[in-house]
Amino acid sequence: MRFIVVPILLVLVMTQSFSHWFVVLAFNINRDYIAKNLCENRYRPKMHCNGNCVLMRKLKEKEKEEQNQPAAKSEISIIVLSSKTYFPNILPPVHMQSATVYQDFTEVKTVDRSFAFFHPPQA
Repeated sequence: MRFIVVPILLVLVMTQSFSHWFVVLAFNINRDYIAKNLCENRYRPKMHCNGNCVLMRKLKEKEKEEQNQPAAKSEISIIVLSSKTYFPNILPPVHMQSATVYQDFTEVKTVDRSFAFFHPPQA
């Protein structure tokens, strides 16, 4: 799935970034047709316009489109994720039996707390 979506998104971003170059490329491919049929100066061959007037007009239209587009507003919402719980336990606290003293401390044990909140000892 990722191998399909990533190239598509990459092409879309590149299309938006290089849209100016696509206009120029399309002009160069169709230069003869534009010079003969669409050029404003096609009846004045002494000007040697060769369709450049059409290219300049399209580039100005493209610039106006880019300027008229509203700037993308990005709102960043902050989500705080915590491993601590802020809600009281539903089950009543379990009281520990008297602890056994181990001479060999190679075994790692987790600490069991009766409450989810840490409360310092009271004097």
